[in-house]
Amino acid sequence: MKRNTLYKLIDLISFSPQIRELADLLNRKVEHIEEKTPDLLSHPGGFIRAFHKRRIGIAASYIQIARQLDMKDHHKRLHALKTLIELSLHAKTVSMPLNTARVQIEIMKEAIKNLDNRRKQMEMIADFSLASYGHEATIRQFLKELRRLEVPEKGMPLKELNLGWDSHVHDNLSEGRKTPSQLVLDAFIKGISNLTLAYYDVSDKDLIFEATQAGKILGVDVSIGIEFSVGPRCCRKHFMYLPPPAFFEYYDIHRQRLSRFMEGLEENRRRRQITITAILETFNNTYRHRLNEGYREGSTLAINPLNIEDLQKIVPHGQYSRNHLNELLYVRFREILRRRVLILRVQNEIFKQLHHQGKVSEWEVGQVENAYFNARHQYTFLTPDELGDIYFSGKNIIDYDSAFLAEEDILPQLKAIGGEIVFNRPLEAGLERVVPTIIYSYPYIDKVELINMRDYETRNPSQISQLTTFIDLINNRDIDELKKFLAEHGIENIEDDAIQEAHRHYHQTPLIPLCGSASTGWKPHIPGMGFIRASDVPKKSRRYFIKDHYRLPKPAAILITTQGKGLENQDNAGTEHDIYSLGKSGRFKPNLVGDEERFEHIGWRRFWRYLNPVIRNSIRIAIGAIPACLSLSFVYAAIWFGITFIRNVLVDLFSASGMQIKGWTFKDVNFDNAAQSLFWTGFSVPVLSAVKSGFDYSWTFGLDTPVRHELFVWMKFFTICVANGAYIAMHNTLRRFDNRVIRANFFRSVLAWPFAAVFEPVGNFLMVPSIVQAKFWSEVIAAVIEGIGKLSQRVVLRKRDYLEILPMLRSDKKEVRLTAMLDILFIWAKRQRGRTCLSQILTNRKENPAEYPELMLKLFDPQNAHYELSMFIVDRYPPNEAIVLTDFINAYLIAFDNWLK
Repeated sequence: MKRNTLYKLIDLISFSPQIRELADLLNRKVEHIEEKTPDLLSHPGGFIRAFHKRRIGIAASYIQIARQLDMKDHHKRLHALKTLIELSLHAKTVSMPLNTARVQIEIMKEAIKNLDNRRKQMEMIADFSLASYGHEATIRQFLKELRRLEVPEKGMPLKELNLGWDSHVHDNLSEGRKTPSQLVLDAFIKGISNLTLAYYDVSDKDLIFEATQAGKILGVDVSIGIEFSVGPRCCRKHFMYLPPPAFFEYYDIHRQRLSRFMEGLEENRRRRQITITAILETFNNTYRHRLNEGYREGSTLAINPLNIEDLQKIVPHGQYSRNHLNELLYVRFREILRRRVLILRVQNEIFKQLHHQGKVSEWEVGQVENAYFNARHQYTFLTPDELGDIYFSGKNIIDYDSAFLAEEDILPQLKAIGGEIVFNRPLEAGLERVVPTIIYSYPYIDKVELINMRDYETRNPSQISQLTTFIDLINNRDIDELKKFLAEHGIENIEDDAIQEAHRHYHQTPLIPLCGSASTGWKPHIPGMGFIRASDVPKKSRRYFIKDHYRLPKPAAILITTQGKGLENQDNAGTEHDIYSLGKSGRFKPNLVGDEERFEHIGWRRFWRYLNPVIRNSIRIAIGAIPACLSLSFVYAAIWFGITFIRNVLVDLFSASGMQIKGWTFKDVNFDNAAQSLFWTGFSVPVLSAVKSGFDYSWTFGLDTPVRHELFVWMKFFTICVANGAYIAMHNTLRRFDNRVIRANFFRSVLAWPFAAVFEPVGNFLMVPSIVQAKFWSEVIAAVIEGIGKLSQRVVLRKRDYLEILPMLRSDKKEVRLTAMLDILFIWAKRQRGRTCLSQILTNRKENPAEYPELMLKLFDPQNAHYELSMFIVDRYPPNEAIVLTDFINAYLIAFDNWLK
């Protein structure tokens, strides 16, 4: 009870009112999923900011991507994805936009996933706010906590960075749980450059349109693979056809030659549906009655029959799989089981009270209590896998005969058209069937899936090792070694001529091994999507990343990284051939009834991190004041702190609004950063006092001549300033600042030296201690350097916004052009440095094509523009937003036109 009271108190003093308000706003947004995402015809830096908070816009977009599951909604999901990535890439950062976007998206994902845990949700929103500033040290710390690698900031999309990859993944249009947009977004977060999505049917272009478009939006190279099977039931082998790039054009050109393949895929889909229907009938007629035992058929405590229509609601295009059956039953039965738990909970409490009154026996109480606890335990730990293993498992009831009877029935046709063929999940058929398939089908098979993480779960590691050895032998070793391997493994029914031909072919054109996760998102205990070479993991991420991620077996990794060519001596292979999974093993979260005491453990670090900022910053300042007051008088300690605080405030205000004092507002001041500065500067007082005293004690040259006195002054301030710079560099390092910032802070302290020495007579006249004089000039120099630096950053960000919007003024689409006009007008009137930056662009011939001034004067002519803009606003925007925007035009259109002229 004491612990619960403590945690309630912790929650009470955690977070700012703004964070709590944003949590409420986010939850309301989740409840109204049908609402449109912010219309991204408006630039993220434009007038959309007047109506939507950026973080809520990101959250709303992600909700659309993850929860609009219908296939016909793919245009909505792509619109939401474009909105999300545009909003994420427009954080307050110049140096790390890509990593900041990845961090912010993942943090917001976690906030949405924790709707049932309000504290965790507010923690994520607080982290998002901190990440918005894009400070290098903060983003790197978040990447470490999230166990994500830092991708290089080279101004290029992920696909050009050639980092992570995955040769086999599924979205919800095949076997997966996630929409195509959601899956590619996860790849973006992980730093994956190349992705191959497996589908069972591509007759409908909309089936793969979303994935390819999502790749273009996010800068991820998305390839399409068509997965199909060959052979009779229980003996089917799986392959993947990889068409050449430009899939739609390729498909249109070869539509006739692909007709046999497409007909076979359609037939396989039909047979799969028949099989799934039969499984559902078996469940409804047999297992369902067992689940409903003791409960009246048709009641709210009994599960109703499952049917194909239920699957069609969650699986588009009829691509049903056992995974989808598992999820359907899980969702249905979980709700039924929760109701049973609540009923049994009441019954259990009532029977206990009746037992105290002597109306029921102890045996009856025990029976009810057992039923209640058993039902609650089953509900809490219920998973889709568990239900699938019990009710839908068994190869004999879920398999079917493929429309392609054998490899020669389809592989030669596909190979003749072009593209590549991959032998998927080869070990599913056993080594004794894998080897003959690769040898006899050598003219057609280009690649083999050596590692399949989902299949790996049920595979003996020795099987992977045997397949690795075979690929190395047939690609690189002597034919006698290959024959010896075949004999040792009892594979003797292959003709010698076939072995020699396959050996010769693969020596000239190696069989390329692949690794794919085959990730579906249904089994969190299996490492998820993505792989990366150890040599591609950035140095700043390598230590923590390697410690927490699964490493592939070395021999297999060597074959994969060398494209099947292998190494002569694998024992001496370096770490550059190591491959790590980008996915991590997880677990299903327990299902909650709703009556649990949910006070999770909150350690001191977590408590401090999310403490209300006012309380946290007050504590920081108080702690920093203690050593300062012990080393200086209270007055000078207050002056010391005042100098630092004023410097932080002025830098933030100046960088936001320049010398336009009317535009200064405390909303632009980062008080958290100011409090951190005060904390660290407090400890610098005794350090610099000790340095000053040590210097005075060690000075042996006397002060009896003006030259010696002047030398003493200059050397004294040089020593103090260097010591101050070293101290600042030390605590900047502890705070994980970027090396560039650390160097700048060190040298700005050293630069204060001549000013402190020159103005020492003034300081002495005012009876100001030497260390306070040095501190004053250090902060003056810092204010100038930081102010210019932050101002330059604001200018860069504002120019970025303008330069992205200005080309839209030339758009042929009227709505794009008018939205761009509203954005420009808004930035000019409302955004910090808006006027200055537009002026610089329009007067700089390098940044400004000559036609922009004339074009803008024409477009923003008030006599025509007021009508076009107001009609556009009234037609397009809801009443409340329309009022704000029309008032905005009234207030600024003529002023902007005059300014332009």
